[in-house]
Amino acid sequence: MDATDGMTRGPNVSVVCPFYNESAIIEHSIRNLAANLERLDCDWELLVVNDGSTDDSDDIARRVAAEYPRVRVLGYSRNKGRGAALLTGINEARGAIIVTTEIDLSWGESIVHDLLAAMHACPEADIVVASPHLPGGGYRNVPVKRVLLSRFGNRVIRACMSNVATMNTGMTRAYRRDAIMSLPLHEPGKEFHLEVILKATALGYRIHEIPAVLEWKDYKQAGERRKRKSSSRVNRLIVSHSLFSLLANPVRYVWALSFLVFLVGLLFFAAAVVQYLSKEVSAFSAIVALLLFIVAGSLFVVGIVLKQGNMIQRELWALQSRLQVKPRDARDSADDERSQSIVAGRR
Repeated sequence: MDATDGMTRGPNVSVVCPFYNESAIIEHSIRNLAANLERLDCDWELLVVNDGSTDDSDDIARRVAAEYPRVRVLGYSRNKGRGAALLTGINEARGAIIVTTEIDLSWGESIVHDLLAAMHACPEADIVVASPHLPGGGYRNVPVKRVLLSRFGNRVIRACMSNVATMNTGMTRAYRRDAIMSLPLHEPGKEFHLEVILKATALGYRIHEIPAVLEWKDYKQAGERRKRKSSSRVNRLIVSHSLFSLLANPVRYVWALSFLVFLVGLLFFAAAVVQYLSKEVSAFSAIVALLLFIVAGSLFVVGIVLKQGNMIQRELWALQSRLQVKPRDARDSADDERSQSIVAGRR
């Protein structure tokens, strides 16, 4: 079968990779990834999305992609964030399965193959997530600080938002087309990854994980070996992810706090009873117990209201999904700037 004919009908797999100011590695990365995908036993396409790079990454990417019939370059002029870039690629993807990952294959040379194998092995799964936090996964050449932040941050997210995945913040995932296209997604930044997990869980989609190793690779530039540097502003990322997870499902910790306050109230009440039977002054303990019971009751009622709000929110998401509301892609910016989508190579 001719490759062009397969692409006309639509590929089985679309691989979406955003990039920003990657002139040092973009040519090697596209060539390496394309060669990697050639080993797949199915039709595929590669969509690389320029998230408003200010260097010559886009020019290099278009030049290289012109050599590959199955590679397309998309992009826009102003940096908007990873979520916007991913939405641009996802909305343009034509594959039955859509894989999103880092363009330099920092999750391993076989990561696309592994995600697809997991999709085939678990036909009931709508989303497959690569996780370094599972047995068999891990980190390589990643600063210890970043590893600790990732592990701690994902534990906080699991406690506050959802416990369906050990890796909520990673980009490397495989989606069934119908599932990801039905989600009403809007987050332009890295909170996009949390939004997907939150809404997919709320709508009953099934999420599966596979172990994977994340490696920060070194690259050669101008004859020198340079270590990879993260583009993330760590402090800002911690704040934004924490706020998102705290606001996503507050009933999880409001009711837990209510129960904790109630238990403390019981301790003061028991102390008041003991003091009363011992003919000691018990009024202070009794008043504190009463106040704590009132606070616990108030928190419980707040939790009920929040739970009702979550139920209404889920219904709205489900309604949007049934109406096939497409997510806002990166072409809908805050100032309604129309992005320029550049297609490189033949379809």
